Amino acid sequence: MGSAVSCLDGCLKRDASGNAATTPVEIPAQPVEQQVMPGRVPIYVMMQLDWMADDGQTLRQPEKLEAQFKALKAAGVRGVMADVWWGICEPQPNTYKFGAALALCSMLKAIGLEFQATMSFHQCGGNVGDPVYIPIPSWALSVAKEKDLLYRYGADHVSEDCLSLAAANERVFAGASKQRTALECYHDYMRAFMTACRTYIGDTIQEMQVGMGPCGELRYPSYMMSKGWNYPGVGLVVADDKGMRRMLKEAVGMEALPAGLPDKQNALPDDAAIFRAGDPATEGFRTGDGKKFFEWYTSALIEYGRMLLTQASEALKHLEGPAPPADKFAFSIKVSGLHWHCMHPSRATETCAGYNCSSSDTANAYSDIAAMVAGAAKVAGRPVFFNFTCLEMTNVDNNGNPQTQSAPEDLIAQVRMACIKHAVPLSGENALEFDLATGSWAFERMTKQMRCWSPGRDKMHGLTLLRLNDNFVKEDCLRELGKFVAST
Repeated sequence: MGSAVSCLDGCLKRDASGNAATTPVEIPAQPVEQQVMPGRVPIYVMMQLDWMADDGQTLRQPEKLEAQFKALKAAGVRGVMADVWWGICEPQPNTYKFGAALALCSMLKAIGLEFQATMSFHQCGGNVGDPVYIPIPSWALSVAKEKDLLYRYGADHVSEDCLSLAAANERVFAGASKQRTALECYHDYMRAFMTACRTYIGDTIQEMQVGMGPCGELRYPSYMMSKGWNYPGVGLVVADDKGMRRMLKEAVGMEALPAGLPDKQNALPDDAAIFRAGDPATEGFRTGDGKKFFEWYTSALIEYGRMLLTQASEALKHLEGPAPPADKFAFSIKVSGLHWHCMHPSRATETCAGYNCSSSDTANAYSDIAAMVAGAAKVAGRPVFFNFTCLEMTNVDNNGNPQTQSAPEDLIAQVRMACIKHAVPLSGENALEFDLATGSWAFERMTKQMRCWSPGRDKMHGLTLLRLNDNFVKEDCLRELGKFVAST
């Protein structure tokens, strides 16, 4: 999926009671009679994944988009989030096609909506909610395949969702004047985007989300539907590519990955020796090579996030003219709400994805990420938002399936405390699409999590709902959306 969050609950939409439901029927947008006055927490809406034409230069169905945007504006929505696809907008090295982004900015400005621009350095396709397929640029993917710079488990379980973080400093990717590292490719792309959209930065574009991995999230592609993953499998550790193995050896001296890792992504925690719960003094994820590996696995991911945010900050500093005020333009990163098995001692799903919270009594990947974000914000001289998912989920959602060991509310609380500790602004998304007209259950849950009444750091900076379509702007849906927007 693009800016959508990870598959978090059986990968289905919900009906009025929060139960699995079929996809709503899409019908043309309906007008809203009067402007809704928004509440204290701004609400955004995630756009269609295929909002831009295949050439990256024009909007797909601009008349329909304009009608939908006007309806959202009348409902009190602050703005929209959209993927600016690397695979479309840089078809050849250092050749950029941002015509669609400019057209979107122009339309949003005329209507009075903001734009959360997501730098999507990942593919669209093969995940929940992906109706289209947009690979990463062929000129980058082909080199990554040749140089073994894609995340993988074993020889055949390879992810093409994004480049491995091991590619960050490998000077193997084509550029207009020289071979580039992956970080330089990302820097050049973000700089080109901000240059093309310069007049909108700090005005219509008030946030730029930096893509960091599969689905845009700061994590490893540990579970892949395209490879047969099903909820609630823990996924796999994807560190078999040459670059990751080299980094592991250089960092902690390990010649190989630890024994006992899961060999099937649909396994449960106790199916893998390294995650099996038992005596805390001998559990594989807390001792020996297991502990050493998982602490490195997470630290490498967080360091990668820091480097990407540094590239975004440097790209902004290279723009001509004064930088936009810190209160008018921010960066953000997305962290996945991997709530299943978070009640198991190993927290295996999170651990496979790079969120180590189990190797010791003090291990807390979310606090470590928040600390990194706080440091990046100081370097950038502006806020960096910590965008977390699954805001509409509760601990009782999976009561019918005790194997999930799921507790999303507890996970959100852990993330919130991490952000409070490090003074990082928290924002969020819902995990799964739902019918707004019958979605009072979801709105009530999200209102609880937003803490719109709070004057402190625990208040959420903003919420992004997914996903815009014809059904989203039906009259009855907009009526309920307006009530929610006004109540925050």
